[in-house]
Formats: sequence, C-alpha cells, structure tokens
Amino acid sequence: MTSPTLDLIALGGLGEIGLNCLVMIYGDDMIVVDAGLMFPDANQPGVDLVIPDFTFLKENSQKVRAVILTHGHEDHIGALSYLLKDLSVPVYGTHLTLALAKAHLEEAKSPHSDLRLVKARDRLTLGPFDIEFIRVNHSIIDGLALAVTTPVGVIVHTGDFKFDSSGPENERTDLFSFASYGEKGILALLSDSTNADVPGVGVTEAEVGRTLTEIFQKAQGRIILACFASSLTRLRQTALAATASNRKLLFDGRSMITNVALAREMGYLTLDESHLVDVKGAQDIPDHELAIVVTGSQGEPLSALSRMANREHRHISVKPGDTIIFSARVIPGNEKAISAVVNQFHNLGAIVVDNRFQRIHASGHGQIDELKLMLSLTKPKYLIPIHGEAHHLVKHAAIAAETGLTSDQIKILSDGQRLSLYSDGRASLGESVPTGRLLVDGNRLGQSGDPVIRRRLRLAESGLVDVTLVLEPETLNLVAPPKVEVHGVHYEDEPDLTVEAEEVARLTLQSWLELQDPLAPDFTSLHEALRREVRALFRHSINRKPLIWPQIIIINGQIQKTQNAQDDQNDQNFHNSQNAQNDQNFQNAQNSQNAQNDSSSTS
Repeated sequence: MTSPTLDLIALGGLGEIGLNCLVMIYGDDMIVVDAGLMFPDANQPGVDLVIPDFTFLKENSQKVRAVILTHGHEDHIGALSYLLKDLSVPVYGTHLTLALAKAHLEEAKSPHSDLRLVKARDRLTLGPFDIEFIRVNHSIIDGLALAVTTPVGVIVHTGDFKFDSSGPENERTDLFSFASYGEKGILALLSDSTNADVPGVGVTEAEVGRTLTEIFQKAQGRIILACFASSLTRLRQTALAATASNRKLLFDGRSMITNVALAREMGYLTLDESHLVDVKGAQDIPDHELAIVVTGSQGEPLSALSRMANREHRHISVKPGDTIIFSARVIPGNEKAISAVVNQFHNLGAIVVDNRFQRIHASGHGQIDELKLMLSLTKPKYLIPIHGEAHHLVKHAAIAAETGLTSDQIKILSDGQRLSLYSDGRASLGESVPTGRLLVDGNRLGQSGDPVIRRRLRLAESGLVDVTLVLEPETLNLVAPPKVEVHGVHYEDEPDLTVEAEEVARLTLQSWLELQDPLAPDFTSLHEALRREVRALFRHSINRKPLIWPQIIIINGQIQKTQNAQDDQNDQNFHNSQNAQNDQNFQNAQNSQNAQNDSSSTS
C-alpha cells in the first residue's frame, strides 16, 4: 500500500496579485494558508470584491484542520469571512493580524470567533503538520513565514517578505531560522515573487525616513503625505520626520484613523499626544507646523486625498505652497487615476513629490538579490514561486536557475493545479481541482462572465433604451402610444430618436399582431421583435447598439415577460436594481476603498 503524498494546491495567488490561498493536504488532513481577496478591475463595474472560489474546501470541510494567516493585508485575510461561512475551524495568526481579521469578521457579522494567537518561534501541531512560525519583515508588522514539517519532508512558505536590517531587531526577517532549516534540508520552498522583476535590494525604511525628514524640514507650507494605512513602519518614519521638523500630525481617512488607533492601542505605534491634532484643531496650526497623513495614494475617488484634490474635502483646502507626498508604490492599473489626482494638485499650485525622483517608499517585497538570498539560506530541493502574476513567477524561476536549480526542481503552477510530493523526494503534477474567482456584488456572489456584469458593461458602452407597450387584454391593441425612454445613448448635439423609436415600436406591434393566434399570443416573439427593430434604428441612425428592454403591460396590471428569453430577464433585473446598486456600490466603495491600499500587492 503506497504512503500518502503531500499535495499543494493554490486556490488563488498564482497568476495574479491577490487572492492568496494555499491548501496543504496529507491523507485526510488539510491546512489552509491565507484567504485573500483582490479588487475589481474596470471590466467588473459595480463589483465590490473578488474572492477565490472555495468550493473545494467546502466539499472537504471535515478534513480542514485550521486556517493560518501569514499577515494582515487584504490580499491575505480579506476573504476570510466568506471562507468561514463554510468552515468551522480555528484561525491562527499574530497579534496585529488577528486584530485586523477580527475587525473584518465583525463587519461581515460572522459568528466565527475561534481566533488563536501565535508568535514567531512558536510551534503548532495540526495532525500530520508540525508548524514553526518564522518572523519576516514586510510592509506591515507581525508577518510570518511557515516551516511545515510533514511525513514527506519540510515545506517552507515565506509569506510576503523582504530583508531590511534597518528596523527594530524584533521585526527583522529571521535569517537564522531559515538557514537552520536549510541546513536540515527543505523539500520545497514556496516563495514570494511580487518583486521578482526588480533588480538589486530594496530601499530600507531608514532611507525613506531620512528622505522624509529632509523634505519635511525644507517644506515652507503644509505637508500632505499619502501612504497605505497598514504601513506602520512608514507611519513611524513620518512621525519622526514630523517631530524633527516641529510639525503637528493630523491623520485623515477612515482606515488611516482606524489603523493608527489600533496600532497605538497595541503598542506598535508610539505617538506623543501633544504632537497630534484633529481636523478642527488643525485650522489653528501655521502651515509650516502641520503634517497631514492621509489615505488615497492610488487615486481612489472617495479617498481623503482625492477629495482634497477635487476641492471636495469639508475641512482641508489645498493651496499653493503645500507639498503633496505620494509615499507608496503605484498599483498596476491605477496609473490614470493617480495621474489625474497629481494633475489636480499641480493645478492648485501644490508641490508634488513621488517615488520616481526621491526615495520616499520602501517596498514590502524582496527584490532579485533578496530572492537569491532566500534561496541560498534555504537550499530547497524544489522551488514553487507564489504570490505574483505569470511574468513574476517565470522571472522567479529564472532567478532560481541562476542559483543552480535545474528545470526539474522549479515548479511553476497555476491556480487549482495539484503538486504531489513523495517521501522519496519525487514531485509530480496531480489532478487539478476546480477553482476560479467569485465576484462579491452587494450581498450576492457571481461568477466571472456573469450576465449582469456583461450588461453593465454594455450599458456603459452603449446605453439603455426602455420600450413600454400598454395593451388591451382581449384585442392586444395599444391602450396608449408606445413609450420609449433613452438612458446614456444620445449626445446633446445629436437628434433625439425617441419619437422614431416609438413609431418603430408601434409598427412592430402591428406586424406581430397580424401573425398571432388571439387565443395564444407569443409574447416571446414580440419581445424579440421589439429588441431587434428598435436596436436596428439606433444602429443605422447613430451606429450604436444600446441595450433594449421591452415591457409588455396588460391593462389589468400584469407584465408579460418573455419566458425563454434570458437576456430580457437579465436586462429587467439590471434595470430594477440599477439605482439601488449605484447607491450600494457608493457605500461599499466608502467602506472598502481604503482597505484596498492595505493589500500587500500595493506595498
């Protein structure tokens, strides 16, 4: 009888930035490492969040021993509340990580409360998995790597890491532990790939601190600094720079205020109360004595920084002489939004400073030389690049090849793909499991390619046309002229096609009536004919193909829907929920926009 294999399966995080979730399986036991989210792109309008498809874990819920969180960024803990709807297992993490996870669970009204504290150098046994937690330095405090001893060998999962020796000793990456496991023998290393395409070694937080202090001291007016609310080391450096330049500190933005309060309460951030002011108190502080720290480094439209740029902030108006500092990495896809905010500040006469010209941001992810150091310390038999888009994983593989690993020793996987490891040191690809992305849209979960999302995109591209016919029940003749309403189709200087569309609808009904059995009218064909003919009018007149939503109303109040026309049903669902969805999206955006900053993909 063959002994069980150790199977590694990523449900997210391979081929994308975010959605980090890894499953380790031995026999009938599983552990889950992280449960992260990612944020929607421009092709997912109205979507609040994107999470992994946890169907595989749901189907094997009795086998899951625990969820282990490596750190508190959204792309590692943001989907936890959705995962725990189907799993009742303990969740392990460090002090700050659990505090952030608890806040998420409470916001989601999750009844789960089995949060268990661990710290670096602790050991934990979960069935066949013997886990030691290793301290790593990242852009958020309290990050961990995992050394998992299994019956087939040791697996090291780095989490998100970098090597920065400039910070407090108790926050530096534990080189000794990695090297110790490397000497004993590591079967597989799962290593962060986010900066695999960035040469050299990353900028240290100490360098950032020196640069910020210099900027703070030279600035003649107010300082307005935007950074990620979870970057407590950056907030420390900012506080030191403010003190050195005799400036009071004002924190603004929902997640910034929340995280600063949490960090102070837990002892991770020490601030002298006399150096702090609130929004109202800041009005009395001279410009050269004030530093404002805000969210919005990615140009989020509802953030504190964007509201300042657009003159929509209730208390702070940017003026000439202010210095705006973007102390954050640009997330791919946010370039246009950030550029728009930067241009607004230039128009207001402010001075803008970003990382292209001065060292005012330190990444939380190891660069090429740091990835080589991790490989040198651990000396794994196999490398599995994790946490990155496809080009990051491929680049990490090339880095490993430079250190001496052969192509057989480097395993580039995709989400859902199973890697089986054997006690004799062999590795092979096994049967994949279903995986994918779920779209969180209000209180519903949709799939990629959801018809509602497709129709939102169509609405954004071409607009919507309502066509309403009110009919007499016996003859099916019109009780009143057709009514057509057009949304987002015409420009002001273009002819309004509403009258023509109403005439087309009338003629379409007339033609349809000539073909119907009065005792069994086919309303499906009427819907289809209205959509076809009205759309043809707009296509020929202005070269647009708007969504057409026909409504057939009998005077007794019954709305006749096309029974077999799913497009009509989806169009109607969209139309009925459009205004409510916009309101909900606005509220959800307020609640989640700043959390996006805290994703490790941005650090």
